[in-house]
Amino acid sequence: MGTRLSIWLSRGATFMKAAIVLLLIGLALQVRGTEASSSLTTEAANEASATFASQSGGLRTSAEIIVAETEVASSAGVERGFHADIEILQIDTRGGHNRMIDVAGSVDTLDAPTVIQDDLSTASVEVTIPVCGARPLHNGRLKQRPFTECFDVQVALDWTSTGEIYSASGPFDYSLGNCTVHEFSSYRRNAASSTGTIMVGGINLAAGPSTAASLGAYDRSATVTCPD
Repeated sequence: MGTRLSIWLSRGATFMKAAIVLLLIGLALQVRGTEASSSLTTEAANEASATFASQSGGLRTSAEIIVAETEVASSAGVERGFHADIEILQIDTRGGHNRMIDVAGSVDTLDAPTVIQDDLSTASVEVTIPVCGARPLHNGRLKQRPFTECFDVQVALDWTSTGEIYSASGPFDYSLGNCTVHEFSSYRRNAASSTGTIMVGGINLAAGPSTAASLGAYDRSATVTCPD
C-alpha cells in the first residue's frame, strides 16, 4: 500500500507541475514579441496521509488516504483547491478462499473543512469520498460490483506530528520556447499519527491507530523571462 501512496504523491506532484508549466506557457506567449519581461508564479501544497489496517477473523482490511490543500498564485490571480484520495484493500480468507477487492476513489472540492497547519504540527479533515466498484455489507465486507455502482466513504481524521521535520530544497532552470524558466522548490515532511473515523457501511476502518502517517508541505516558485 505504501507503494501505491507514493505513486499517488508522485502523480499529484506531476499534475501540479504540469499545471504550472501550462500556466507559464500562457504567460510566455503573452510577453513574446514585446520588450524583455518576467512573470512569477508560486505554488504551494500542504498534504496529510495515513494508513489504517484491521483484521476480523479471516477478513483483513487496509485503508490508505491522502489529502492535499493547494494554492497557485500568478498575475492572473489566486486559485485554491482541495483534493483527497482513498484506497481500500480487503482480503477475505474465510472458507479457505483468498478473495481480494481493491477499490479507490477521489474527490476535488472547495467545501471540505480541512486544516493542515503550516508548521506541520497538526491537521484535521472532514470529507466524503465516493468509491466505485464495490458495495459494503453490514459486517464490513466489501462485495465486488460493477464500476458504475458507488458508495460514500465518510472521513473524519486528525493528525499529530510525532517526529522532527525533514526538509529539502533546490533550484532548477530550463528553457520554454525562447524563454527561460527559473524554478525553486522546497519540501518538508513530518512523521505523524492519525486517529478518527473512516466510515464504510457503518464500520469504522480507522478504529485502531494508524500504521503509518505523515504531514508534508511543498512549495515551488517559477519565474519565466522572455527576450525582446
